[in-house]
Amino acid sequence: MIELLTTARSTRSYMPILALLLLLGLGTLWGGQTVLARFVAVSGVPAFGYAFWQMFGAGIILLFVNYRRGRGLPLTRETIRYYIIMGWVGSAIPTANMYIALAEIPAGVNALVIATVPMLTYVFAVGVRSERFDFRRALGIAIGMGGVAVMLVPKGSLPEPGMITFVLIAFITPILYAGTTIYAARHKPPDADPLQMACGMMLASSLLLLPVSLATGNFHPLWVDFGLREGLMIMHSCTTALTFSLYFIILTKAGPVYISQVAYIVTASAIGWGMLVLGERHSPWIWVAVALIVGGVALVNSRQRALARKQAA
Repeated sequence: MIELLTTARSTRSYMPILALLLLLGLGTLWGGQTVLARFVAVSGVPAFGYAFWQMFGAGIILLFVNYRRGRGLPLTRETIRYYIIMGWVGSAIPTANMYIALAEIPAGVNALVIATVPMLTYVFAVGVRSERFDFRRALGIAIGMGGVAVMLVPKGSLPEPGMITFVLIAFITPILYAGTTIYAARHKPPDADPLQMACGMMLASSLLLLPVSLATGNFHPLWVDFGLREGLMIMHSCTTALTFSLYFIILTKAGPVYISQVAYIVTASAIGWGMLVLGERHSPWIWVAVALIVGGVALVNSRQRALARKQAA
């Protein structure tokens, strides 16, 4: 199945129902990972150590999968630069930052922060002139930012006032995700398939996180007092290998327009899992923020979907 997806030559051969199932699976897994990460982070695992094991484990799994497929890891100057930029800026730093934030804020609130990625991606795309300014999409950004304000400003919107600082810190993650989404779409190496790109990204990410975690005293030895949280960290590595593979497969075969819709699924999944598994409950202000941010993302994506349909016609 993976071989079929990674070698398909056009989006016309990419079955719509399969693309939808992959998108739903990716969004549900990403949302669930947020809740899992919240549980592990509050149990005392340092952010950099946690992020290292997640990326290293996923990279090793994907390396094994690639070699089983008879495909090594392309190591040209172009691919190495891509692995480093995507691995460090698009994975290591935003992931560690997210774990720092998740130790202090609910998984559902973090999901709302991550949901701003499509809006920020459009802002960056306009900045680098790969997209034109559009009033409807600008209105969507304004509405979405209104949702952010509703989440941060009113008294009682967050469980504790001190969480505001960590919510603001959490926004570093979607900013970096958005920036690297633009980079990934414009600089994908032509000689690397989705699984190879995901593998190189994970291994490059772990190569940064290992020395940083050791230097800061944040390395977490999995083999010492192995318990539930360590088992969950291993599970997180396995699901990370799967989710980033799905991300690159969907990006390559269905395009950035299609994959941008995963934000809705991730938001709903993370909020739902947080309420079900962690017992999180949110104030009315947060639900207003959900409506505004999701509505803003819908407006930002609507014009892009319209253009995509026009081009496909």
